[in-house]
Amino acid sequence: MDFIKHRLRQQLVVNDIYTCYYFEQSNRAQYVAESHDFWEIVYVDKGEVNANTGSGYYRLNQGNILVHSPNELHQLESTGSKAPNLFIVTFRCDDEAMAFFDENKLFRIGTGEHALLARLMKEGLDAFGLNQYPIVPRPEAAFAAEQLFKLYLEQLLILLIRQARSARQQAGQLMSTTAENQSAHMGKRIIAYLEQNLSAKVTLDSLSAQFSMSRTQLNILFKRTVGTGIIVYLNRLRIERAKAYIREDIYNLTEISNLLGYSSVHYFSRQFKQSVGMTPSEYARTIKARNER
Repeated sequence: MDFIKHRLRQQLVVNDIYTCYYFEQSNRAQYVAESHDFWEIVYVDKGEVNANTGSGYYRLNQGNILVHSPNELHQLESTGSKAPNLFIVTFRCDDEAMAFFDENKLFRIGTGEHALLARLMKEGLDAFGLNQYPIVPRPEAAFAAEQLFKLYLEQLLILLIRQARSARQQAGQLMSTTAENQSAHMGKRIIAYLEQNLSAKVTLDSLSAQFSMSRTQLNILFKRTVGTGIIVYLNRLRIERAKAYIREDIYNLTEISNLLGYSSVHYFSRQFKQSVGMTPSEYARTIKARNER
């Protein structure tokens, strides 16, 4: 009898790891904005922290995971209340499946994922120690500690994708024709709320409380009716309003930054350039030159 083998498919493989940190920060810690050409996951083990990113502004609480795409500008900032403990891993994965995290950023983990993260941290500590850069394998590490770390990280990413897809499928099954009409109405309400609150630090948590819906349902509903995520849409609104303010030439850049709820004029400038392709000052000079012509 001839045996026919089946080569197991690997749809998500972590190729390299850059950093593996566990931070116990104060509630007044200052963080530097950064971007890099590899992936990053931020897990809040305790406390809370804010995150300014190219995809939006997030309030992260205990049990949240935030995923940063390659080359996405991101900056953590203290909330001033609950001091955070953060587990951060940066890694390279070139598989197509990772495109899922370009649109799906924020997750709340359950008991299973929490246990998996605990094993991931344990293997990282054993394999190369936390908070070491560059990473150097520990000679006394247990057998295949690095491989287990890689497998746990891959398993975590796979479970996050499955979790979000399952929630999306369940939400989709509940949609009827009436629900579609209600979704369109709700989408308009959310857009109106965003337009009226561009100066506020709008988060999925605050929107969830405002519209009495879970964050997952809210984002799925909005994306289904509008075609993009809420935070991405909010960023576009702010940039378009900023361009209008610049053309009107009433406010200076610092005032525009404050009016639109940015944490600093420097962060506003980076976000503007990422979206428009030029800094606010360059955009203003372009408009002025065009008017003069």
